[in-house]
Amino acid sequence: MAGRTKTEPIEVTSAPGALDWPRLIAIILAVLGILVAGYLTWAEVTGNETVCAETGLINCETVQTSAYASTFGIPVALLGLAGFVGMLLILLLEDQVLFLAQYGRTLVLAAALFGVLFQLYLSVIEATVLEAWCQWCIASFVIVTLIFAIAVYRLRRFLQPLRS
Repeated sequence: MAGRTKTEPIEVTSAPGALDWPRLIAIILAVLGILVAGYLTWAEVTGNETVCAETGLINCETVQTSAYASTFGIPVALLGLAGFVGMLLILLLEDQVLFLAQYGRTLVLAAALFGVLFQLYLSVIEATVLEAWCQWCIASFVIVTLIFAIAVYRLRRFLQPLRS
């Protein structure tokens, strides 16, 4: 009988010594996301202002003190920090935990998709309601969008042998 049966485990194999560059780049991006979201969380929790260009439409204070800076009483920056930490943990443990070897790519994709959609919503608020932008929020949006793009590529590459 050709193909796999339902009960056969998925084998995750890669060439010995081969470096998974997309995964490595995603890990680096997740660390950058943690740094950005961590900085914003620190500023929110301590009540400090962030370093901001404060030129024209760039006004971090307006964004960070708005009603949109928290969701259900939780600072948005803290939600972002949790998301980036979660994605980093999944990426780091993919080759050590069987569940993550099988589903980690999908989990990172789902988390990044949620992050992109939520950040898109917040960007629309910045553009239309607040008429002010936060450079750190934009950086976070770019980072999560890049992680999403890499996650799509990695999942597509992972599933490619199943299509043949």
